[in-house]
Amino acid sequence: MLGAIRKFCRHIALIILPDSDRLRFLAYKPKFEAWRKKQVGKHPIFADRTEMYDFINREIIGNQPMVYLEFGVFKGDSIKYFGGIHGNEESQFVGFDTFEGLPEDWQDFSRTLSSRTFSTDGKPPLTDDRRISFVKGLFQQTLPSFLEQYSSSKQLIIHNDSDLYSATMYVLSRANDIIVPGTIIIFDEFYSAMHEFRAFDDYCSSYMRNYEVIAAQEGHGKVAVRML
Repeated sequence: MLGAIRKFCRHIALIILPDSDRLRFLAYKPKFEAWRKKQVGKHPIFADRTEMYDFINREIIGNQPMVYLEFGVFKGDSIKYFGGIHGNEESQFVGFDTFEGLPEDWQDFSRTLSSRTFSTDGKPPLTDDRRISFVKGLFQQTLPSFLEQYSSSKQLIIHNDSDLYSATMYVLSRANDIIVPGTIIIFDEFYSAMHEFRAFDDYCSSYMRNYEVIAAQEGHGKVAVRML
């Protein structure tokens, strides 16, 4: 009898409760808050994202050659800024994007960004820096061939500004073989419990990866980690 009642209650719950991303957000948000509280006081916090980039370049990268891979370029502000503050001519900066905007809707608890938000009508940014190049297309289409040719031993920075869980999870899992200890990963929307935070948490759990937080921007969800 008790088993039948439980089965009936589960059936009613499935009918009443919608398949809602907002409900999933409420489930993941406490996990993010617990993570945030655990990290308090363990790393520097900057008021502006460029201050955080300056810190990473000055204190961690220095003038050693690096490979900077950015996923989600939009108008190119971040990749061009890094190119501007980092002077090593042997460094390489590669930006991956469709330049057609988000491939799917992005939903947080209180707001939704529709697909094609952040579109530049298919046009990559213009730059005079010969070290900077752009790869146009979905990550799932362009990253595999890039990784087949990748053989660099330079310091690696991955800047994830793809916003979506699906895109972030794909990039991290597909690039796992080149994410060696010491790799720096910057997340642009880490506060999004349903997307970048969840993807990174799932990635670290699935691949048994450890990391340390090295910097963050106050109140804006930008977080940089170093893989261990």
